[in-house]
This record gives sequence, structure tokens and C-alpha cells, in this order.
Amino acid sequence: MPASSLEDIIAKLHLCKDAPHYMADKINAIADKALEEMTKEAGDFLHYDLDDEKHTVEEVKAIIDIFPGSLSVINLDPGFGDILPVYQAVYRSRAVSFIPLLAKEGSRLGVGSEGSRGGLLEHGSNVVLTLAELYDDKKCKKVLEELRDLDLLKKEDIQNFDLLQHFLAEDGCAQRFEVLAALDPDSLITARCSINEGPLLHHYKLTENTFEMILKAGMEHFPENLGCLFRKFKGKTACQNAFDIIGTDEAMRVICRCIPPGENHPILHMAVEADPHLEDTLMNYYRDEAFIRDATGRTLSQVQFHYTLRKGNIPFSTTASVFVKATDDHIEAKDPRSGLYPFMLAASKNRSDLDAVNYLLRRCPKVLVDIKNTDTGKHRAEGLCDQRRRKKQRHVSRVEVLMRYR
Repeated sequence: MPASSLEDIIAKLHLCKDAPHYMADKINAIADKALEEMTKEAGDFLHYDLDDEKHTVEEVKAIIDIFPGSLSVINLDPGFGDILPVYQAVYRSRAVSFIPLLAKEGSRLGVGSEGSRGGLLEHGSNVVLTLAELYDDKKCKKVLEELRDLDLLKKEDIQNFDLLQHFLAEDGCAQRFEVLAALDPDSLITARCSINEGPLLHHYKLTENTFEMILKAGMEHFPENLGCLFRKFKGKTACQNAFDIIGTDEAMRVICRCIPPGENHPILHMAVEADPHLEDTLMNYYRDEAFIRDATGRTLSQVQFHYTLRKGNIPFSTTASVFVKATDDHIEAKDPRSGLYPFMLAASKNRSDLDAVNYLLRRCPKVLVDIKNTDTGKHRAEGLCDQRRRKKQRHVSRVEVLMRYR
């Protein structure tokens, strides 16, 4: 006799309600056991047989809709430990693209421990962390993007799980790193290396690839700071750190790819402000940048002059050339860091001596006029504010009197 179709079996099971109770109970027990076996088979399918070259997302979702318990089937393989299908998928390249679906449906059905987002972040089985171990960067990037769009990968995860540092530790994760950095750009600044507690650009195991990953992301999100290339940690800039660890030539190749010469980036100006001895090395690659102005409108020579004054220990008797060679533009421009004119900068904190201060003032006495006019304007503005305040108070007083005698 030919085997009954699935539809016939289901139809017959529906008729069991008309059978004697004893028989109906036995059939229900058999059906429950069959359902349990089918759920286990569906779970095994999710664990071992998912294949994005054979199965569609719709087909896999249909299995989950029929057997929702399949998402909670534990893999007891001693080689993996007790893991859920969503974590098993991360170990198979053809299954990894189904992770967003498994996590989404698992979250809806309450799979995994509380707060694990459908088993995605199970303690000891963190799928997002394990995604760093796969070789297919493009496919894993797409998974991270889908998890982000489903709100299953959140901004706070970047720092809570040290994701940027984790994905730096594995080769071939450049696209994944970009997605994570874009989700929380501030983590490029706040993240710390586990060994030396330094920023990512000061990673003690920096390579040419990881240096480029960090600097490229930094330029994407913090171009005004040149990707934090000159940020210091323990007195050393990230640029110098890269020179020391991966080599000057290798580091400069990366820097030129991330900060292309000829695009008017004030890289020389920033180098002078942070670490002047880097200037000559960088100028070999960024010669045109010597003739541009920085964000404050200063030329490179103005930046150099202000830096020299801030550094201090420049008495006129031994460093006269610093002052004599300064142009009027140098002497008239305020130092944006301190907000002081050069003569004031030289006079403060014993950076220089009276001869230097007098020389700067004699060269450009108009700065005193500018200071006076600025103070006068400030006092006038304060006076107008006081007048308006008194007028308002008089108006309020009149209103109070009128209200009192109504």
C-alpha cells in the first residue's frame, strides 16, 4: 500500500477527536513524540545543513515557523560544547549569512538567556566576537550590517565587548572593522589596548594592515584631526609610534594612502605642533602642504614660530634669530592655543626675557592698539547690556506699581 502523504496524516490526526479517549490519548502521545523528533531533526538541520548556495532565507524561516523549538536545540558535540544553532552557524562559511535570521527569530521567540538577543550574545558563545575568526570579510561585513539594521548589534556593544581591538587582532577584517567603527566612531578614540592601555593607534602589535585600518577609519570620522595621527600617548605621537614599530617607509606608505598628498591637508602644521622632528620626514612626501594655511589661517612658518615661543627657554641673547627673522605676520598673529599675541606669549611663564618682549613690541606696536580697541569694545558691549538690564528693571517696577493700584 502506498505511503500516506503528509496532508493525509494531518487530516487523520484531526479526526482523532472523534475516536475513543483512550485511543486519542495514545495517538496524541505518539504525535507529541513525533513532533519532538521532527523538532530535533529541524534543529540538526539548522546546526549542520544550512547552506546559502542551496537554501534561501524564506525556506529556512519556514522551517523555524513550523518548528520554533528548533532554534533552541542544543548541539551536544563535545568538540563544540552546548551551543545553539545561531552560534554553530559562525563556524561554517555557507551558514554564516543566516545568522541575522536565526538571531532575529531567536530574539522574537525568547531563545537563549535573558538579554542575549536570541542567543547572539550568549556567555561564552558570543557570535559577534567569533565573526572575527572567519576569512570571508565581505560576507561577515554584510552579517554585521544586517545585525545593526535589525538593532541586534548596538552602539554600546563596540565598547562593552572591545570589538575594535578584537577585530584588529585577526587578519583580513578590514571591512568588518569599518562597519564597527562607523557604528561608534568615538570608540576609535576611547578604546584602549589590553596590554599598554594606550589608544588603538598605539597598539603594541601594530602592523601595516592594522595601522591602515585604524587610520583610514580615523580619517573617515575625524578628518579635522587627521585621524588622530598626532595624538600623544606617554609623550609619543601615534605617527612616531608607527615609525618605531612597523618602520618609517612602511608607515609613510599607509599615511599617504589614507591622507593623500596634494589635497591640502595641514599635516605639516599639525606635526610641528605635536612633534617638530617629524616635519622633515613628512615634508619629503608633502611638499606642497608647506605652502597652505591650517584651519586657523596660519602659515607653516607662523605655526613654527608660535611653537618655539610656547616651548620657552628662548632668551633674546642666544636665540635672537628666532625673533629677528619673524615677519610682521608672525608677530601680529595670535597663537590659537593660548589666545595670546607673541609678545604676551614670550612674557608669560618666563618663556623669554624683556629684550625679546621689547623687540616684539617695537616691531609691531599696533598689537597694543588692537588689544585696547578689543577691551574698549568689550566694555561698550558690557555697558549696553547694563543699560538694557536697568531699563528692563524700571519697566518691571512700573508694571508692579500699576498692578498694585488696580
